[in-house]
Amino acid sequence: MAAPDQTDSRAPLELTALRRAWAVRRAAAHAVRARVVLTGLRRPARDPDERAWLAERGETLFVEDEAAGAAARSYYARKYTRPAD
Repeated sequence: MAAPDQTDSRAPLELTALRRAWAVRRAAAHAVRARVVLTGLRRPARDPDERAWLAERGETLFVEDEAAGAAARSYYARKYTRPAD
């Protein structure tokens, strides 16, 4: 098998098109993120160790809600329970 053509490693790479594509994607992602509001999101209560780990790092974005946790556990118990024969 022939070796691929070796280019001079000191030759500058032309990345203009790639940078332009990244800019377009970055702008599109920014537009989507601007429409998303994370304030007040709820999730099931975390494990106490995980909660402590997040608190050490100042992560306080999500509000933990035990009622949401109970509803989620109930839903998944119903969803994954096989029907009785």
